[in-house]
Amino acid sequence: MKTKNVYFIILIAGLLTNFSCNQLSKEEQEFDALMQKVIDVHDEVMPKMGPMSTLIKELEPKIDTTSVGKSYEKAQKDLKDSYDFMMDWMSDFSSKFPHGEENTVDDLEKFTAKMKMLQEEEIKVNKLKQQINLSITNAEKLLKKS
Repeated sequence: MKTKNVYFIILIAGLLTNFSCNQLSKEEQEFDALMQKVIDVHDEVMPKMGPMSTLIKELEPKIDTTSVGKSYEKAQKDLKDSYDFMMDWMSDFSSKFPHGEENTVDDLEKFTAKMKMLQEEEIKVNKLKQQINLSITNAEKLLKKS
């Protein structure tokens, strides 16, 4: 009778361990999927940095004190702000999530904090994408008019 109880307890403990490991693995998979989404947005906007620099240079000779010249100046400032936003975001992101760092649920409190940070980074990188795309679109429209 005691042997059956011991086997039963071992079986239950094994099932509980297996179940909890699968839950942790699921959380890590969610983290990895969100990280990939953030990186994908970065990878989408990163190639636009060169064209942004070109647009900044193209706008420079058109800037003057007239109202039209001031619109070129604003478009250039928006591009520069977007460029700086990207540089600042990349620096901040790499300090929060160093390359090669393992993000596991071994320390649940630390993992939860990292997940929250990553969710905030997703919001920031999407705002960054929107700002970059808008500044490029506005500058290109303005340059086509001239």
